[in-house]
Amino acid sequence: MASHDGVQDHTFSLGQAATDGSPAERSLDDHPVTAALMTQPLALAPGVIVHSGRSREAATETWLLLAAPGWRNAMVEWEREGLTLLRCGGLFSAVRIPAAIVHAAAGTEDPYELTVVLRQALDGPVFYDRSGRHFYALTPHSTARLWKVPESECLGPDFFLGVPATSVTAPDPHFRAWWVVPMDGPAALCFPAAVAGFVQHGRSIIATTQVKQAADA
Repeated sequence: MASHDGVQDHTFSLGQAATDGSPAERSLDDHPVTAALMTQPLALAPGVIVHSGRSREAATETWLLLAAPGWRNAMVEWEREGLTLLRCGGLFSAVRIPAAIVHAAAGTEDPYELTVVLRQALDGPVFYDRSGRHFYALTPHSTARLWKVPESECLGPDFFLGVPATSVTAPDPHFRAWWVVPMDGPAALCFPAAVAGFVQHGRSIIATTQVKQAADA
């Protein structure tokens, strides 16, 4: 679910108006719980520091909320709907890929097998929105300027995208979207070239199958 130029196709509140400033310039300093979780690494041994899964999730959540028109409202929508609108083009772009292409490239439609394949192929965050039967791969914000892969679209500036809560990482009948490959941390995004290659692979498989079916008919 995405919207363009302020026209939203959603059934929940968008929140306060987006500011003119860059999302990266907005601060969540008044969000003390999440901010504290971001900065609490675990020391396993001298010189070895890791972040817990919850700490990474909190840091990712905070980072994504920088793209929200209003973080408080976004958190409420994540809790209530499992989805909130985030603005593309500042922190990230999102490549929208039809499910048929993803399934063809991955060779499976099983949600759990898809997680394994997409993690290996794209090495970055991907979520699925079943209402439109599209997968969304999050990529660097500059991707939209150069994206030219047919049968897919890269959402950049002026697009608002419905992004699932970081906690929704499996199909859930209560929510329309979930992370097939969750984010590993703030700004951990897919490589555009990997996404482009994956889409082109799926398109090639579909085209080959259609030619074979036509020949057999």
